[in-house]
Amino acid sequence: MVVFAKICLLGDGQVGKTSLRNQYMGKGVPGDYLPTLGADFASTQVNIPFNNTKKSIRFQIWDLAGQPTFNQIRALYYRQTAGALIVYDINDRNSLQNLRSWVQELTQHMATPSVCINILGNKSDLRDENSITTLEAETYISEQIIPRFKNIEGEIKHFVTSAKTGENVEEAFITLGRKLLNRAT
Repeated sequence: MVVFAKICLLGDGQVGKTSLRNQYMGKGVPGDYLPTLGADFASTQVNIPFNNTKKSIRFQIWDLAGQPTFNQIRALYYRQTAGALIVYDINDRNSLQNLRSWVQELTQHMATPSVCINILGNKSDLRDENSITTLEAETYISEQIIPRFKNIEGEIKHFVTSAKTGENVEEAFITLGRKLLNRAT
């Protein structure tokens, strides 16, 4: 039996959402930046280790544009969303601060009563002394996200990722998949 799960990639423009999706799907990361216009869709089926067996899940991955000009369009894509990967750039403090707005937008427009999310701090390959630390990000998540949104199902996992090197990309998707499988069983 295959479980179908609609997931959204959310976050400010240029945080690497499309590159994360492409890396996960084995397409690599393009050398030039092209912004997503509205939304982009991809689908993949994977087998995830779950309860001493492997379960199949088909991710319907909706990569939503992060620019403010697409605010109204994004609302249309949240319906029937089971999970989300919300992405910030570890070298852009505004993108971390905007996580709360992204969770609010998602939970405000989705039709389901709850959602599973993971938060990804992307671009670890570009880390320097001014980058957001894991502790700083996790403190923000525990103080500004977790207490404010009661319709998040399960624990919010935080991953530091690199779409360029693939660091923690598969693990972020697989962990979200396990949460969704747990909900479906």
